[in-house]
Amino acid sequence: MVKLTSVVVATVAFFAVSTSAQHSTALHTFTADQLERRSDDGVISKRDLSAAEQKIILDTHNKYRARHGAPPLTWNAKAAQFGNNWIQKCQFKHSGGKYGENLAAGYKDFKTGIDAWYNEASKYNYNRPGFSMATGHFTQVVWKSTKSVGCAKKFCPGSNWTIYICNYDPPGNVQGQYRQNVLPRKK
Repeated sequence: MVKLTSVVVATVAFFAVSTSAQHSTALHTFTADQLERRSDDGVISKRDLSAAEQKIILDTHNKYRARHGAPPLTWNAKAAQFGNNWIQKCQFKHSGGKYGENLAAGYKDFKTGIDAWYNEASKYNYNRPGFSMATGHFTQVVWKSTKSVGCAKKFCPGSNWTIYICNYDPPGNVQGQYRQNVLPRKK
C-alpha cells in the first residue's frame, strides 16, 4: 500500500462496461485527506466519506430514529473503516464482524439506501417483536440501544454498482431485546 502525500486534489475516472457492452464513466473528486491508496490496477480508493456525506447519513438515520423514540447516533470512524476494509473486494455479503451491519447496492446514494432500509417498517409486527429477513435493516436503523454508526461505499466496476455499508455499535437485532429496542412510531 502506497501512501499518497503530495496530492492536493485528484480526479479519477472509473470506467465500467455494462451488460449491454455500453461504456459509462463516473467521475469522483477526492481531496488529499480522503486519499489512502492506489491499488494494483492504479485505481485510487477513498479512505473515508466527506463530512457532507457523513452528515446526510447521520441526519437520515436520526430522523427515522426520532420517530421511534431512539436517541440520535454519532459518527464512528472505526466502524466506518471496518466497513470500508470489508467492501474492498466488492463482495455483496455481510462481514460477520462485531458490528451490526446493513448493506445496500443499486441505490444512487446513502440517503436512498437508508430510506429503503427504513421502509421495511411497514412489514414489522410490534405484537410479535423479533428478527425477520424482511425487516432486519429497519430494526437495526431504529435499534434504541445503538449509539453510533460508521459507513463506507465502494464503486465496483465488475458489477457496475456501488456497495453501501453501515456498521452499528453496539449492534442491534439481538434476540430477546426487540420489545425494548424497536419501539412503535410516535404519533
